[in-house]
Amino acid sequence: MESDSLPRVLLGNLEPIVLIGMTRVLGEAGADVIGHEQHPSQIVTQAGRLRPDVVVIGLDGVGSRRLGQRVREVAPDTKVILWARDETVMEVLDPDSADFRTVEEGLPDQLRSEMGGSSSGREQRVEE
Repeated sequence: MESDSLPRVLLGNLEPIVLIGMTRVLGEAGADVIGHEQHPSQIVTQAGRLRPDVVVIGLDGVGSRRLGQRVREVAPDTKVILWARDETVMEVLDPDSADFRTVEEGLPDQLRSEMGGSSSGREQRVEE
């Protein structure tokens, strides 16, 4: 992602109310939401076609991590963020990492920070 361009974000597998809030938060953070998909295969297809800077997927356990890995296979330079519905945690798969890291504090601010490419914050590796 170029530093002078808006991060392009694809949203996937988010409940309607979370989708609305996420779109607003990302817009306020200066991101360009380029699409939303519900079905996992469509998320992967669109990630491969659009090559977004970031894909945000609803966090629902191991299935989400597998989906994030599938996104990584078709779009290796894309950051994948798994977002918990209750906003208590997010897991981040950076383009240069093989493992998800967990972020549990200051989530809205951390999400905004992630849009800028930062990987700061407390980290904890998540194993499948």
